[in-house]
Amino acid sequence: MRIERFDPANASEARLRACLDLVNSGHAVDDPNVPPVSFRRFRGWWTRGFADIPQQIWLASDNDGALIGCYLLQTPERDNRTNAFLDLIVAPAARRHGIGTALLGHAAGQAQQADRILLMSGARAGSAGCEFAASVGAKLEMEEIRRILDVGPELHAKLPGLRAEAEPHAVGYSLRRWVGLTPDDVIDSIAALNNAMADAPHGENEEPMDWDADRVRREDERAIADGIPCYSVAAIHDATGAAAALTQVYVDPDVTGWAWQGITAVVREHRGHRLGMLVKVDMLEWLAEAEPQVRHSVTFNAAPNKHMVAVNEQLGHRISDIFRAYELAVDTAAKLGSRVGAEKLG
Repeated sequence: MRIERFDPANASEARLRACLDLVNSGHAVDDPNVPPVSFRRFRGWWTRGFADIPQQIWLASDNDGALIGCYLLQTPERDNRTNAFLDLIVAPAARRHGIGTALLGHAAGQAQQADRILLMSGARAGSAGCEFAASVGAKLEMEEIRRILDVGPELHAKLPGLRAEAEPHAVGYSLRRWVGLTPDDVIDSIAALNNAMADAPHGENEEPMDWDADRVRREDERAIADGIPCYSVAAIHDATGAAAALTQVYVDPDVTGWAWQGITAVVREHRGHRLGMLVKVDMLEWLAEAEPQVRHSVTFNAAPNKHMVAVNEQLGHRISDIFRAYELAVDTAAKLGSRVGAEKLG
């Protein structure tokens, strides 16, 4: 086996598509309840990453040059500066031959060079990823629940009632919609809303991301470059003009019928006005007009996040899967990898 660094920004489309085939090779068994990642989304993920977080990608090939595994390692510089975030994949036909452990050890070596202490990753409960995490002694840190909202006549019929229940509590707030770039006059308060996620449940050793207007703008531009529309609905505090609540949804043009929930947040001082419900209802009504082909909307919530879970359950979300977040000491992972012999690590 050979492990080589890969630069997706300078790779051919054919090579990128081969990498996507590897990433999606285990989808039917690892994550079967949602569509596999599209080439559009994959190319943006591997070439542009997320929120300017440095990342590196390494590919594992067998002696014939066929791709059998890979990993993507993120080493944040603004926050989580002692953590590295790992996405590790081994093709199903190549599993249980030490390849995952070799890749883990190699990733740990890169993390050590970046002065990281912990590797963090996750997998769907019941998948090979969770079995692997247990086998290497990774610590379960938190569970996150994926829910799917079925979009159709039954949901649309209940939205007016949910809006009517929420609106009396939201006097003094107005709703605002946009697609793509965040308007300049609210971008600072949108950054504050992203930072409001800091008090949502998260792992003990994981720091919330630090947002400012520049980071919001760059993420807007990344979604536009990927060609994936981002729909935003904000509740604006009439007295100040600041955004008090926000929900965002992404629609991949290449995955018909599906939408992906981004952030939903309410600034602490504006909570208790049903703004979370109100912006989500307005979003669903808007999507019915703008993206009528959408039949399913996917969202994630940390298991302890009772408030947002209650909102989603009232809307009708059903549990699809449980995902488990793990952490492993970088030094431990490096030692595990060193025990795997006979591989040629490039």
